[in-house]
Amino acid sequence: MIIRWSVLLLALLCGVLAEDVKSWEDDIEKVWTKGQDSSSEDDSDKYWRETKSSEEDDAEGNKHKPWLEIEDGQIFHGLINENDMSMVELHPKLKASDKDSGDAGKICQFRITQQDVPFDAYVLNPNTGEGYIRARKELNCEDKKEYTFTIQAYDCGIPEKGIQQKKSHKATVRIQVNDVNEHGPEFTASGYEATVMEGKKYENILKVEAEDRDCSPGFSQICSYEIVTPNVPFQISEDGIISNTEPLQYVDGHNYILTVTAYDCGQRRADLDVLVTITVKEQCHPGWKDFQKRIEYEPFSGTKALLPKVYLETCGEEVSDITTTFTLETSHIGKGCDRDTYSSSSLLKLCGASQGSIDLLPAPGLGSEWTQSLPTDEGHEGDQVFSFDGRQTGVQIPEGVVPKNLTNQFTIATWMKHRETFGGDKETILCKSDKKELNRHHYSLYVHNCKLMFLLRHDGGDLETFRPAEFHWKIPQVCDKQWHHYAITVDFPEVNLYVDGIPYSPFLVTDDWPLHPSKFDTRLTLGACWQGGDQEMSQFFRGELAGLLIHPGKTETRRVISCLHNCNESLEFHSFDETGPGSEVHFNPDQTQLFLRGEFTPKNPDNEAYTLDKYTKVLQKVAYQNGRQFPTPGMRALKIHTEVNCFDDETCIEVPDVDAYVMVLHPEEPTINLSGTDHLARRVTELDQGVTPFRDLRIVSTIVRDVEEEEEEELQEGGATEVTPISHNLDACQITVDPPLESGKEELTVPKEDLARLRLEKSAATNGLVIKGVDTIANYEDILRKVVYRNSKAGDYFDRVLKLKCSEMNGRYESNEYAVELKVLHTLNVANPESHVKVAAVAHNVPAQFVQSKSVVHEAAVPRQVPQVVASSQSANVVTSLVIVICVGFLIFMIVLGVYRIRAANRRNMDSEWDQAGEPRMEWDSSDLTITVNPMDVEYEGAESDSSDDDDDSAHDDSDSSDDDDEPPREVLGYEQELEWDSTAMVA
Repeated sequence: MIIRWSVLLLALLCGVLAEDVKSWEDDIEKVWTKGQDSSSEDDSDKYWRETKSSEEDDAEGNKHKPWLEIEDGQIFHGLINENDMSMVELHPKLKASDKDSGDAGKICQFRITQQDVPFDAYVLNPNTGEGYIRARKELNCEDKKEYTFTIQAYDCGIPEKGIQQKKSHKATVRIQVNDVNEHGPEFTASGYEATVMEGKKYENILKVEAEDRDCSPGFSQICSYEIVTPNVPFQISEDGIISNTEPLQYVDGHNYILTVTAYDCGQRRADLDVLVTITVKEQCHPGWKDFQKRIEYEPFSGTKALLPKVYLETCGEEVSDITTTFTLETSHIGKGCDRDTYSSSSLLKLCGASQGSIDLLPAPGLGSEWTQSLPTDEGHEGDQVFSFDGRQTGVQIPEGVVPKNLTNQFTIATWMKHRETFGGDKETILCKSDKKELNRHHYSLYVHNCKLMFLLRHDGGDLETFRPAEFHWKIPQVCDKQWHHYAITVDFPEVNLYVDGIPYSPFLVTDDWPLHPSKFDTRLTLGACWQGGDQEMSQFFRGELAGLLIHPGKTETRRVISCLHNCNESLEFHSFDETGPGSEVHFNPDQTQLFLRGEFTPKNPDNEAYTLDKYTKVLQKVAYQNGRQFPTPGMRALKIHTEVNCFDDETCIEVPDVDAYVMVLHPEEPTINLSGTDHLARRVTELDQGVTPFRDLRIVSTIVRDVEEEEEEELQEGGATEVTPISHNLDACQITVDPPLESGKEELTVPKEDLARLRLEKSAATNGLVIKGVDTIANYEDILRKVVYRNSKAGDYFDRVLKLKCSEMNGRYESNEYAVELKVLHTLNVANPESHVKVAAVAHNVPAQFVQSKSVVHEAAVPRQVPQVVASSQSANVVTSLVIVICVGFLIFMIVLGVYRIRAANRRNMDSEWDQAGEPRMEWDSSDLTITVNPMDVEYEGAESDSSDDDDDSAHDDSDSSDDDDEPPREVLGYEQELEWDSTAMVA
C-alpha cells in the first residue's frame, strides 16, 4: 500500500514538473521567436536562445516549434456574412512556419483552443503553412455579431520515430458576422388616424414609426418614409412626420387615405405598408361661392354672364362696404386682345377714315412682295405680325408706294412690341434717307434707350431758320414687352403721339436747320435706315411690328385712332340702375377691368342682408362679350379681387381672390365657295374688245354646325349636321393668269369708278391682279363680274386659264380656287359660193343646227396656227379647183351623215342633261351655219336623196363598224355643253 501511494505521489509530482517544464519551454520559445524578429537582442535573450539551441541539438528530428506569422500584439480579423458557411476572410491571412526540415517542418494542423466556437480551422497547404477558417454552421447576426477565440498551429512531427508534434504560441482571432438585409421595416402600428381643420397648414399632423430587426446600423435603421398615394397635398419627412403642402378644403375632400411605406438604410422597403387616414373638418370660409372656374364662350352668342349664380359667404360677419374688381387678361391674344385681323388700310375703312392711307406692312403677296423676306408669325388667327432681329432684318419700300412729299400734314401709325435692349444704338422703325453720297435722314421714327423719337427735317425753305426737327417721348410702354398701338399725327409744326388711343406730349423738342436741296433721290426703308454715304443698312430694329401705315396729306382724328386700337372683346355691364346708393361702377379705357363698389347698412330683423343681396344680384350681371364674327379661340384669364370692410374691424373677414378663365371655343369655320361658268369660247374680235370671264360668278359662304338632339330627330335619315349660309366680309380676291400676261398685248382691268365707290385697292402684275379691302360678299361679287380680260393679239393664242381665289380675315379663311378656261375661236375661210352648202344640207334633210355643231367642232380642233385658204382667182387651173371642190363636198357629206346619226342617237340624253343642269356650262351662238357645195354635185346629191332611207340605215351601219375611226370626233363632241362657238360661215 505504501509503495502504491509512493508511486502515485511520484507520478503526480512528475506531471506537475512536466507541466512546469512545458510552460517554461513555451516561454523560452516566445522569447526566442521574438528574438528572431528583432534586429538587436540583449544578452539575456541571447543566453536563453543559445541555451535552447544547445538543448535541441541534443534531440534528434523535430528541433523547432512552429510559429504563427503575425506580429506581436496583432490579432487575426475575420469577416463572414450571416447565413453563409463559406471561408472566413482573414486579415492577415492565416499562416504558420517551422524551421525544421522534412515532415517536422510542415504544418499539419490549426487548432482552436476554445470550446463551443462555431468555426473550424483547416490547413490549406502543409508545405507553405497556409490555413483557413470556415464556419461550422450558418451564423445569424441578430443572435451574435462577433466571435473571439485563440488558435495554435501544430507541425507534423516525426511519427515514425515517435517524435511528438510541436505547437506554436496562441494567437487571437476575432470574426465579425456581416449583417444581410434580410428584414424589412415594420410599422409599430397597424394604422394611423388624424383630424385637421380645413384652411390651415400643419407642420406636424402625425408621426408614423417603423422598426427593423436587422443587426447592423446600415440595415436596422429607418432612413426614409414615402407616401405612396399619388397627387395628394401631403408630404412626409425622414422622421415619419406627415404635413400638408397646402391648406385643405372640405369641398375638395372630406378625408384622405394615404398609403405610407418605409425604407431602411439598405433601401429595403417595408413588407407591409400602413394606411394613414386624415379627416378634414369643415369650417366656415368667407368668399365667393357657387361659380364656375371655366366659363365657355360660344362664338356668335353675344354676351355671356360670368357669375350667374355667385353669392358671397360672410360667415356671419356684417359687411359695411365692398369693392370688387374684375380683370380680364387678354395680353396674350393677338396684339393685346382679340381685334379684327384685317389689314390696317381695311381697318381704317371700317373706322370711317378718309381714303389715301398706305399699308407698309401688308401680307406678302401680289403687289406687296417687299414683305416676303420678313419673318412672320404662324397661322392666320391673329393679325400678320412681322419680326425684326436687330441685326440684318430690314426692307426697302419700293419707289412709288409712298409719295416723296408727305406735305405738312400726315399720319404714321403702327403696332409695336419692344423690349429693352443694351448698347445704346438707335432702332429704326421707318426711315427716309438719301439714296447715295449722303447720310441725311429726311424723316425717321425710331427707338433709342427706351424713348420713342420722331425726326422730321424739311427740305428747302428758309435755310437760316430753325424749325422743330426731333420729338422725344419717354413712356414706359416702349420697353414693356407688350403690344401697343402708336399713332403720330403731324400738322407741322405740331406733332402729337397717341399710345393706345391716349395722347402724350413730347418731353423734349429739338430744333434744327432745314435740309439743303439735293440732286440725289431718297430711299424709304423699314426696320433699319439706309446710309447713302456708306451704301449699307444700319440702326436695325429689334422687336415686332404690325399694321404700319402712313397717310400722306391727312391727320387722322382721335376717334379714328381710338377705333384702330379698340378691342373686340371686353367686360360688359349695363345694370347701372340696379346699383344702390353710394355704389360706384367704372371701367378702364379698354373695358378689361371693371370696378364695382357698394355700401351697406347694418342688418336688421325686418330686412336682413338686403343690400348685400342686391349687390350680389348686380354682380351676377357682369358679362363677357366678343364682337368678332370669328373670334380667336383660347383662354382668357379672369381674376376677381374683393376688398371688404366690416362694422367690427377686429373680426372682419378676408375674401380670397377668384381665379377663373373664359374659354373662347373654336368658331365654326366658313366655307367660301366660288362657282360659275368654267369654260368660255370667244372670237378673236371679241377678245380684242374685251370679255368678262367672271360675269356669272357666284360667291356663297356656309358653315357646318352640329344639330342638337331635338333638331336631329326632325332631320331626315338622322343627319347630325346641317349646312347654314352665312354673311360676312371678304378682304381680298386674287386673279392669276396661266401663263402670265404678255405685256402690251393682254391686260386685266377693273372699273376705276367701282373701286373708288367701294374704296377697294387694286394691285396688278403680269401674273394677274389683286383686289384688296374689306367689303361684303355681294360687293366683291359685283366688282369681280366686271373684271375685263382684253387681248389685242388674240389670234396668236389658243386658250387662256384665269384662276380666282378670295380670302377673309387677312387670309385666315380662304375660298376654293375657281378656274375659267377661255377658248380662242379662230375662223376657217374656204372660197366657194355659200348657197351650195345650204342645198346639200337640205338635200340630206339635216337640221341646220346639227350641221353647225359638227362644223364648229372641226373649227375648234384646228391647230394653234390656223391656216387660211384664200379663194383662188379666176385664172386658176380649172381642174385643180374641181378636184378641191369634189373633195370638200365629199368631206361635208360624211360630216353631215355622222352628225345626223350621232345627234339622233343622243338626242334624248342631251335633252335630259340640259334639263338637269343647275348652271349653264356652255354658251351657244344663235347664228346659222351656212354650208355650200359645188353645183356639179347636184346629181350625186339627188341620187342619194332618192334613197335617203337606205342611206340612213347604211350610215348607221357604217358608223357602228368604224367606232375606232370616229373616236377623235367623239372626244371633241364632248365639249358640246362647255364651249361657245363662232357663227362665221364656212364657204365651199
